[in-house]
Amino acid sequence: MANELPQITPLEQGQEAPYSGILYNPPAVAETIAQREALIAQHNLNLEILEERLRAELGLTIANLQADLDGCNQNYNQMIAIKDEQIKNLQELALDSNDSHWWLAGGILSGVLITVGIVYATK
Repeated sequence: MANELPQITPLEQGQEAPYSGILYNPPAVAETIAQREALIAQHNLNLEILEERLRAELGLTIANLQADLDGCNQNYNQMIAIKDEQIKNLQELALDSNDSHWWLAGGILSGVLITVGIVYATK
């Protein structure tokens, strides 16, 4: 039975069937086709609903990720601006400071005095 091909044989009333099986009249065939089409339509509708739900969920996920990314970029830009301002202030301090010569001279003088003191102390 598994290897048999489907057969369609139109019969008139009172005529013998050339094979054993189930005989469908036109309304039964129409109902079977209608049920099949209804199942296909229901399946397609379920696919559309699932697709819309997935699109909504993924859209929300993408929106959340975009918001996180925007927040991270904003924090990064603020940190860069703060660091640039600090660098600018430190450069101004380093370039505007006239006291650096006095610090250098004081350090050299202190080193010389300490060295002389240690030499006299050890003799």
